[in-house]
Amino acid sequence: MELLDNQWHVGSHMQSLPTGDLSSVIDRISIIAYRKKRRESQRRFWARFGVTQSRGSRFESGAEIPPPVSILLGLYFNKTISDGDLGRAERVLRRSDAPMLLSQGQ
Repeated sequence: MELLDNQWHVGSHMQSLPTGDLSSVIDRISIIAYRKKRRESQRRFWARFGVTQSRGSRFESGAEIPPPVSILLGLYFNKTISDGDLGRAERVLRRSDAPMLLSQGQ
């Protein structure tokens, strides 16, 4: 997936990115295809973005993906951030001396 002329290209699918609507950035069919190609469970795939398996399943079924998750997915599929980056960010947020900025499951 890449951003070209304010258009997200995901595989053979292309979606406009309307101003203020980040939930449409990610094509759920491409997410499912990517996850299955890597032979990852929903639990493992969605955990890297701080999403539970059940919520990830709802996203894959068509539920609206909230902007923070959509942004992370866009950065991940655009190869701007990696699994390592996401893991480091999670460890920082989970440290006992780190301020609680997010509640669990967001």
